[in-house]
Amino acid sequence: MRITAIEIENFKGISERVRVELKPITLLFGANSAGKSTILHALLYMKDVLDRRNLDAITTPVSGRALDLGGFRRFVHGHDLSRTVRIALSLDLTGEELPRMARFYDLGTFSGEETTDHFFHWHDQAWSDILCWIKSAKVEIEVRWDKKSCKPVASAYTVGLNGLDFIRIEWDGERRKATTMNWLNPAVSRPMTNDERRLCWFDYDLEEDRELTPQEKEDATPSARVSALQTVKPLFAGKKSTLSGLLNWLPRSQDPISDFSFREDLTLPEAIDWREFDFEGHDSRFYQDLAAWQAWEGTEFLARLAFGPGKLLRERLQDLRYIGPLRARLDRQGIPSDELSDWSEGLAAWKALESEESSSDLIKQVSQWLADEDRLNSGYELERKHRAQVDVGAFRQIVEGDLDGARLLELLKEAPKSAEIKLVDKRSRLQLDPSDVGVGISQVLPIVVGAVVPGASVVAIEQPELHIHPAMQVALGDLFIEGVKARKMSFLIETHSEHLMLRLLRRIRETSDGELLLGLPEVKPEDISVLYVDKDAGGMRISSLPIDDSGEFTERWPRGFFVERGEELF
Repeated sequence: MRITAIEIENFKGISERVRVELKPITLLFGANSAGKSTILHALLYMKDVLDRRNLDAITTPVSGRALDLGGFRRFVHGHDLSRTVRIALSLDLTGEELPRMARFYDLGTFSGEETTDHFFHWHDQAWSDILCWIKSAKVEIEVRWDKKSCKPVASAYTVGLNGLDFIRIEWDGERRKATTMNWLNPAVSRPMTNDERRLCWFDYDLEEDRELTPQEKEDATPSARVSALQTVKPLFAGKKSTLSGLLNWLPRSQDPISDFSFREDLTLPEAIDWREFDFEGHDSRFYQDLAAWQAWEGTEFLARLAFGPGKLLRERLQDLRYIGPLRARLDRQGIPSDELSDWSEGLAAWKALESEESSSDLIKQVSQWLADEDRLNSGYELERKHRAQVDVGAFRQIVEGDLDGARLLELLKEAPKSAEIKLVDKRSRLQLDPSDVGVGISQVLPIVVGAVVPGASVVAIEQPELHIHPAMQVALGDLFIEGVKARKMSFLIETHSEHLMLRLLRRIRETSDGELLLGLPEVKPEDISVLYVDKDAGGMRISSLPIDDSGEFTERWPRGFFVERGEELF
């Protein structure tokens, strides 16, 4: 599963809705203050809303001190409280990836016959078909200012399947309600058969009393569908809505966004009376069990479609790794323990390197990226030094030789351990503290570690090229390619670096021409997205710059971006 697009409306500098297509590596170029960082910040805000329902976010746990959103009054576009902030993320997924939202219904000693077995199979087949039809999803949240409570509220949650809205749940200030339920969404319906079309008069014009022409039949095809979902939806007694059971996943009375939790128990309306089907030889308890099973499993499946994409997205964003535009330099006193989880300033990278839980392979990989001539070639290697803390008395005994070997080993084994990272000058072999080398190392090392440490779904980086020379900027392209191909990461990068882009274009060209060096992964145009962000009188505009197999742009850069070199030369 991969996040394939983000749509933003009324957030910070963005007014009209913009859609940003995300590839495994997405580069955001543009002038200063054009709004490039806003795209990354919208992703962080979406994560915080789904995680903690932090609608009035000032900072977020992921962004730390690197980002100050200032609260809803500040980040709603134009500080206009009449506007609604909308953020949507699209996902490339299959129905089989959607998680169950409740336990299986326990039928106990229920036993049926051939007719009831057919009933169960009919439902299972319909649900299986729908899961096979699902190819993509979109999750959208809406946040507006509530005058009555003087705070932002979540006003809507929408899920789309296969490119069209499926369900929309709103909070109108008084109650929650599903304002959209598309039973004919392509993900939950199928085209009618020819017999079904004739039966429903889709091939015939009743007013003119004639059969439709072939073109008229083709034009009518989109509406000529049968909802597989409606045939297996939960049925409740009286006038209770089919969607009533979804309230089990909406525990907050004024919140249309689910908590996405797995449910062991469901509170459902009374199920429909199935005795009308007249399964001969069965008592009323049989019908109650049959109806209860259908109501429970039908409701769970609806919840899987409505809230499953949101749950998957929230889990995906749990692994979001954000590295801000200014990475911290370590001083000789090290890092405060409460800041070690902060990727935004790069501190988590040093923690990962120092951690005893990290394998020596991590140190080796990062060291190779820093030192190898065909990579960053920084002139430094990494070493992790291990230390054991022993008290003064024990240390004196060690120095004076009063401890035998076995006791010494036991003492060292029991002693508190620590580790520190040293940078080793390749020429002199001198070991240096991180604070002893140039600022460029402190800026690039967190990016290297962020791309090498596995587990990130999306790595969002602002200005990876900061304080490093062009040759190192070029090599970052290969670093990101490796992260995509070897560790299944996606990169969303705000940058001004022409050198980084040129390396990616070169790898596309070498892949097409069969000239890649041995060991380098293939890179194709569909792996890279280059976007130019600009502002005009109408707001933010995003231009996609297509790339062909030869690694060339097929369209000109807007406003002649990157023409400065030519202007200076000629």
